[in-house]
Amino acid sequence: LVLQFRCTSGSHGSSPLSAPASLLSARMMIAVLPTLVGLVLQPMPRREALASAAAAVLTVASPACAKGPKNSVYFTNVKDGDTVPSTFTYKFEVTGYALSPAAAGLKEGTGHHHMIIDAPTAFVKSGEAIPMDATHKHYGKAQSEGELELEPGKHKITLQFANAYHESYGKEFAKTITVNVNGA
Repeated sequence: LVLQFRCTSGSHGSSPLSAPASLLSARMMIAVLPTLVGLVLQPMPRREALASAAAAVLTVASPACAKGPKNSVYFTNVKDGDTVPSTFTYKFEVTGYALSPAAAGLKEGTGHHHMIIDAPTAFVKSGEAIPMDATHKHYGKAQSEGELELEPGKHKITLQFANAYHESYGKEFAKTITVNVNGA
């Protein structure tokens, strides 16, 4: 007899393993353990019926097991290689974390967006502060869009998520695309 512990995902996406979620899973295992032990001692037809019931009980909807989108940032209205006008509003989102204004202070699992124009690297290293200059645009009020005015030609734009202190969350929360900017 082989029983498997399976996780099912909800529609809410994934989130980091939390102590309550892991305790819930452990408590459920402890709660069904006597049933599983009794299952092995039952005659075969009853054992099969109990195995199905036990499998149903062990299917847990837990944030730790969710199969929704992973932690990431992405552009919603432009993709790599697109051609855009010189003045264009870029729209962006985050999954796995929540938007929060920088003024609200550090809150675990939150942050705000930055757009970096023509950076030499594809992301800002985790924990590194994102500079405030002409090529690093900050959206510290938790905006989900920002307008850029770029010269005609090819440009690399990196969307980077960071905490309230503008410290990058690293590669996992970065997305770089190349856009072709029209001349007129």
